[in-house]
Amino acid sequence: MTWDKRTVYWTAAALVWCVLPLLRAAVQEQPPDTAQQTEATPQQPALQPDQPDKATQKRVIEPIVLIDPSHGGDDKGAVFSSKLAEKDVTLSLGRELRKQLEERGIPAKMLREADVSLSLDRRAEVANEPHTALYVSLHAGRPGKGVRVYAPLLSSSQPADGRFLPWESAQTASLERSRKLAIAVTRELKKKNMQAALLAAPLRPLNSIVPPAIAVELAPDPDNVHSLESEKVQNAVASAIASAVAQTRAMASGHP
Repeated sequence: MTWDKRTVYWTAAALVWCVLPLLRAAVQEQPPDTAQQTEATPQQPALQPDQPDKATQKRVIEPIVLIDPSHGGDDKGAVFSSKLAEKDVTLSLGRELRKQLEERGIPAKMLREADVSLSLDRRAEVANEPHTALYVSLHAGRPGKGVRVYAPLLSSSQPADGRFLPWESAQTASLERSRKLAIAVTRELKKKNMQAALLAAPLRPLNSIVPPAIAVELAPDPDNVHSLESEKVQNAVASAIASAVAQTRAMASGHP
């Protein structure tokens, strides 16, 4: 009887060891529970192609008025005192002009925002970029009093060679618009009871600039050179320029 129990025991054990691998294989082949799979890995939304937002779709480069505060960096320009140089006056006036233009809804940009050096050729290159509609160069100098407004004056008009314009007479096609803008600025200055003179001169870089271009120069009071720093004076000059730009903009078919 004892031997028979042993025989049964070892026989059963052998069967278990034989069947166990088969059971494990069968379990592995069964598909996982659907509910558990869904819970563990929730369905992800399909990826959508990148779509530009509305702001990006409507974003365009608007034509601007380019303000060029002359001199800068190592080039001080005219020196009025130990603490006052032309480069500082023009930068301050440029900031005021940009403010006045933007208040009138006219996009404006400073060619230089800080005390940095820029060559005349580099200034012309930046001014000739496609988004520039008008170029205004700012100066301060002696002798005289009041404000001098310059329109370009070409010493000679060279014909264009194919699609390239001669550097010295790139302004040719815009001379009339430049002259009208200079006249409008002079008129607005006089409305503010400021002494103003309208001149034409072959100033650099005006003749190398394709869009309409003018230069505006402040002359200090001989008895008080620091009048150039006057907030009242700079505000009046900037306001006159901005008003003239707004007028010529309204008369033109496009807008700066």
